[in-house]
Amino acid sequence: MSHVDQPQNAGDRSDATVPRAVVGQAMIERAKSVVVVAQRVGEDEAAQILLAAACKADIPVRMAADQVMAALQADECRDGITHETLMRALAAVRPVPGPQPTGHPTGTAA
Repeated sequence: MSHVDQPQNAGDRSDATVPRAVVGQAMIERAKSVVVVAQRVGEDEAAQILLAAACKADIPVRMAADQVMAALQADECRDGITHETLMRALAAVRPVPGPQPTGHPTGTAA
């Protein structure tokens, strides 16, 4: 099959996947940074905290990180992100209905 015969969208799948993965990793890093500051823990412990929230809800870490950040944005705490606001955000991590994407909780928070 020549390059002319290949479907036009053959490379589109990988092009669409890379940005999503990068955005997901950026969200995980952002959430970890918030945990580091609010909990006064190291990066490894922050990753474990996010992983625990993801495992409890049985969702990928990037989804848990997204839920944590959304909950923090929705929380109108005038004092900034405190230990209490972070605990509420972590407690807000919930399962997502429907089939889960690949890349389940383990190993994606580090």
